[in-house]
Amino acid sequence: MRHSRWLFAVLLVLLSAALIAPTLAQGIEPDPATPLDPNANISWPPPVYVLRGQFELRGSANLPNMTNYFIEYRPVSADLVNLPDESVPWQPATLPSASAVSNDVLGVWDTRLTDDGLYELRLTINVRGGQPVYFRLAPVRVENNPPPFAVIATPTQLPVALPTLLPTPTAFDPSPRVTARLNANVRQGDSTFYGTVGALLNGTSAPIIGISTTGSGWFLIQLDDGKRGWISPTVVDVSGDLRQVPSVEPPPPPPPTATPIPPTPVSAVNLVAGNFRFDPSSPVCNQTFNVYIDVANFGTATSPGGFIGIQDVRRLDGTPQGSTVGSFGPIAPGQTVNIGPIPITISTWYNEEHTLTMTVDGANQIAETNETDNVRQAIYILQRGTCP
Repeated sequence: MRHSRWLFAVLLVLLSAALIAPTLAQGIEPDPATPLDPNANISWPPPVYVLRGQFELRGSANLPNMTNYFIEYRPVSADLVNLPDESVPWQPATLPSASAVSNDVLGVWDTRLTDDGLYELRLTINVRGGQPVYFRLAPVRVENNPPPFAVIATPTQLPVALPTLLPTPTAFDPSPRVTARLNANVRQGDSTFYGTVGALLNGTSAPIIGISTTGSGWFLIQLDDGKRGWISPTVVDVSGDLRQVPSVEPPPPPPPTATPIPPTPVSAVNLVAGNFRFDPSSPVCNQTFNVYIDVANFGTATSPGGFIGIQDVRRLDGTPQGSTVGSFGPIAPGQTVNIGPIPITISTWYNEEHTLTMTVDGANQIAETNETDNVRQAIYILQRGTCP
């Protein structure tokens, strides 16, 4: 009888270990304060998964009153036990997006710009009037350079509605480039106050050879004919590695006109970006603030409705940190309207200077007699708030 009891106890221990082992491979649960939400999660990749190249991160970011979401990563220890403390900084895996996503692609993480190793992923969803919602996942392995003894199998059957387990490798060009989203002017300096030296047509690309030292976020590029000029970040898509791009000082701005406001309108439409303010006046990391800006029509014809593009860049290196768009209706000659609120949330690089560029009709969809007075810029320090 005693022998039977001892054998039963051993079997119970072995059975418990078998039940616990799969649990340890499930990865990290979301933050304890946040319950698992089918509308706020990363569903692909699963924990203990190998990532290579440009990898699609899938899941859901579809909460009520959501302002934006983004995904970050940071390394974890090789023993998979001691996760990093809060002093280990998160790095951006995707840019912020304001579009709701339900069981689809949240963004693409270019793992080729990251060292091979084990990482933790975190999805952050900012909610208007509430605290951010987090979902964390670990570990995943970045392995763009597998060891020579590794055998990489090609899957024969793929999961439904999920990306391929091992995307077909494509040639990666790390050289920084811009690709125009529309027919864009290339100028002598880093604002619309400068004259043009050429144009970058919609869909065409050009190499980046510098970033403005003024914090405007404009890129110095080289056109196919050898000419060099500056282009706004609001009209292009950026690709490649910007870490080695030098900072370049643009030429002195052209002298201001004798009278910034013409005494009499000349003809047609002339939109002018005027006074602006923030609410609250000191933006805080991870908290939405509103932008208000005056737009006047100094022309002689009524302006059609249009858009105001707003972009935030880190002033230290000119890297974009967030963007949004506001709209306005028709504006009569001599009329000034206050546009807003235009909400925007910045969640990176607190306690540093940021440059916020507000551009009226940045896509040049409204014909104007003067295109040089459509931009206003503000330099501010992003307060830390509750950011880690």
